[in-house]
Amino acid sequence: MGVGGELQAWLELSLPAGSIGSLASNASSPQRRKVSADHGQTMSDYNSPGSNPEISTRDKIMAIDSYVTGVFLIAGTVAMAIVGLLAVRRTVNVQTLKECHEVGGYLLSVVGTLYAVLLGLVVVDSMQRFQSAQVTCQQEANSLADIYLLADHLPKEKQLEVKRLCLAYADDVIHKEWPTMDDGKESTDTRNKALKIMKALNAFEPQTNNESDMYQTVLSEACQLWDNRRARTNVAQYGVPVEEWMVLIAGGIVTIFFTYFFGMESLPLQVLMTTMITTLIGLNLLLVLWFGYPFSGDRKVHPSAFQVDQEVFATELSNIQQPSRKL
Repeated sequence: MGVGGELQAWLELSLPAGSIGSLASNASSPQRRKVSADHGQTMSDYNSPGSNPEISTRDKIMAIDSYVTGVFLIAGTVAMAIVGLLAVRRTVNVQTLKECHEVGGYLLSVVGTLYAVLLGLVVVDSMQRFQSAQVTCQQEANSLADIYLLADHLPKEKQLEVKRLCLAYADDVIHKEWPTMDDGKESTDTRNKALKIMKALNAFEPQTNNESDMYQTVLSEACQLWDNRRARTNVAQYGVPVEEWMVLIAGGIVTIFFTYFFGMESLPLQVLMTTMITTLIGLNLLLVLWFGYPFSGDRKVHPSAFQVDQEVFATELSNIQQPSRKL
């Protein structure tokens, strides 16, 4: 099997059935383009609309992942914790609460330790998810740049075709796909641009040993581009599972509620301590919210690597086309 056949087989394994065969018809048929675009508004590469109920829950969570909203969330949570404390102090006298100190202290140490370990692990996982998303985007942009540069070794006509497709893909990622990822979705047009790059390389047949060797390298970079793209769009669609949020929120409520069983003679001092504990838990939950969804909110991954690619591609292509215009 030739290198072109290898890429064709790889595409067939990586894509849903019919994706390769429908690419050309999607480009030529307005009706198919409309159907494909509508389809892409509610799905990723492999999921049909409504196939995953977690997506709607994720969209609701993503709607509050901003700095301003975070401040109000913490303020509201602290206010509710103080109200709860005041309600307990109003219904239970301090002496009764002091009788709970010995048993409550042991139980709070167990509950607090378990929750601290759980919350810490989730925060670290969210930060690693964010860093992984940054690395994936950088690798995708690097593969795109490698394809563009290695296209210099292809015949002139194929070289310009691949380079223009690379520039078009970078443009679409920045201007079309990045805004849609803020909503946990992907751009079908951008995905089709990536497929066109793959098909353009697949249609090329090396004629010399030098072309064959270079072609293998270009195919490897094209495969990495597609793999990194899949990883990026999957991370954009899926965030912290709703089950984790339920456990984290329930654990925070239980931990704060346990502090109500300790009575201090100075109520303002206990209110201050409850405020600090609630604020600390809230800040950690905000870290999960901000870093657990790397492509949405005020704290998100930016397409800076693709912007560099776009600038380099546009400048180099304009320099290639200017001599021909002068002639």
